[in-house]
Amino acid sequence: MTALKTLGLATTLIAALAVSPAFADSHSGNTAKALAGVEFVPIGDLPIELAVLWGNPQEGESAVLLKFPPNFPGGMHTHTYAYHAVVVSGASKHWTEGESEADARLQLPGDYWYQIGGQVHQDSFPTDAETILYLQFEGPMDTHFVE
Repeated sequence: MTALKTLGLATTLIAALAVSPAFADSHSGNTAKALAGVEFVPIGDLPIELAVLWGNPQEGESAVLLKFPPNFPGGMHTHTYAYHAVVVSGASKHWTEGESEADARLQLPGDYWYQIGGQVHQDSFPTDAETILYLQFEGPMDTHFVE
């Protein structure tokens, strides 16, 4: 991935977060949302969509849903802060730098992982199904693609 593409993808993600509906609640009361009623917004020209469940991803801790198209390859990247992830629907693979996609386990709905901040990793969605992930970031959500 070229540096220009990397910058473009990172800028696109930041721009999408700026226009995404954010919930100001900080868990001060009960909240429930049906998956069918969650509003996803496109992330620029990428085939990925984002829905903010709570918090403000630009300013601090938050929880989001990310929707990926079938057979989406992803790209190596990092995040400043750690996150927790759960596969909601579809399937994904998650691996870190030095590992390979071939060795990564296919994760199915209900499967969980924790990704530390600053570690280079990649996710792919190697099935014919759309995939939705739940991500809970421990700080502002950012993505830095690496070549």
